[in-house]
Amino acid sequence: MTSITFKDDKDRRNFQITIALEMLRTEVNRSSGMLVCDPRKGTTIGTLRRYWPWLKKTRKAAYKQLVEAGIYDHLDANN
Repeated sequence: MTSITFKDDKDRRNFQITIALEMLRTEVNRSSGMLVCDPRKGTTIGTLRRYWPWLKKTRKAAYKQLVEAGIYDHLDANN
């Protein structure tokens, strides 16, 4: 089993944002429409709205907003 350790809260926050963005991309681009998160425990949009409160409430609309804002360009450039 792999263990993930973080140096500080900034590291932890960056990891959470990166994973949530990748999860949202997967949810939107899947043809089956399956959710990555259990909605009873949390949602991808709910996590991302902590950092971008202006996000729309639907997955597709929020993904489109993030793409237009250049967030995914920044994410892909760092990978």
